[in-house]
Amino acid sequence: MDYSSNKILDGVLKSSNLSEGFNSLRLFLRYVFEIGPISTKDLSSLIGIPLPVVSSLRRELEKNKVLIRSNGMLLSDLGIDLVNQMGISGNMKISEITSSTNLSHLFENLIPDLEKMCLNRPSYNSKIDQSHVTVETTLKRVQYLIKNDAFEGRDILILGDDDLTSLAILLCMQKYQIFPKQISVVDIDDRILDFIGNHYMQSHIKPKLVNLDLSDGIDQDLLNKHDVFITDPPYTVDGFKLFISNAVKSLKNTSGNIGIISFPNPPVDNYLLIQKTLIQMGLLFREMIPGFNRYIGASIHGSTTNLIRCTTSNQINADVDINMSQIYTQSRE
Repeated sequence: MDYSSNKILDGVLKSSNLSEGFNSLRLFLRYVFEIGPISTKDLSSLIGIPLPVVSSLRRELEKNKVLIRSNGMLLSDLGIDLVNQMGISGNMKISEITSSTNLSHLFENLIPDLEKMCLNRPSYNSKIDQSHVTVETTLKRVQYLIKNDAFEGRDILILGDDDLTSLAILLCMQKYQIFPKQISVVDIDDRILDFIGNHYMQSHIKPKLVNLDLSDGIDQDLLNKHDVFITDPPYTVDGFKLFISNAVKSLKNTSGNIGIISFPNPPVDNYLLIQKTLIQMGLLFREMIPGFNRYIGASIHGSTTNLIRCTTSNQINADVDINMSQIYTQSRE
């Protein structure tokens, strides 16, 4: 965004005392852009921000000529320009994706293309807890990113991508002309990174591909750079801690950044440890969808795992105790 646009939005945030931060302001503006005119009451319900805060934002945005009133809130030409500068095109409306669990026809249409891309994918390596999800699941994850304003104009980190989420993102860019700002893919397996890189050869947005063993820590070039992370970590408590702590370190120092985590149902004691870990890191638990991910294999978990969505608070702490000898499932046997 240009300097004057940033100045306007920074001023609105300060004047309205929006503790949820820029990401909530962005979501506010996006919904007004997509479905305005809209009342403050309806918008409050949609974005989960208290009505008095929404009203305060409306007043500040009207003062700055970003909003106008016309049977509800509408964006002015300046407001539309601000939204466009955030990378939001209007080519796909998040308000039209009504389900988090069922694949929309917009994404069902991409199944044959993604199946073709995956034909010669690298085989999975069970020693590092790789297990491929179905093509439908990969597309459903990207649909979920879009539905939760975690795609367009966003700096996205994919931490481990044997499921080839980055290729589903590529298909959406090509088909619907919606674009992240940047994609970073981190994996310990060079075969996966090479496979992804080959498919992105003709794309004008190319992912940053990083070969990395997270036990050595996150790459310095990835620190504090991202708005969103998505990961399917090893299925141990320490594997969960390792991946999520490094993912959190990669996020920008603002509240409201988004984490999408796939993880099975652990024993109750481990489930409690995982929830405590999220709280300790300053992550706010927003949603869990049981059985969201379906796998080709992974029978020990019933071939399914849950999807967890978190957002960052203003009290982030990614330093947690991790037993590096207990990262992968096989290391516990």
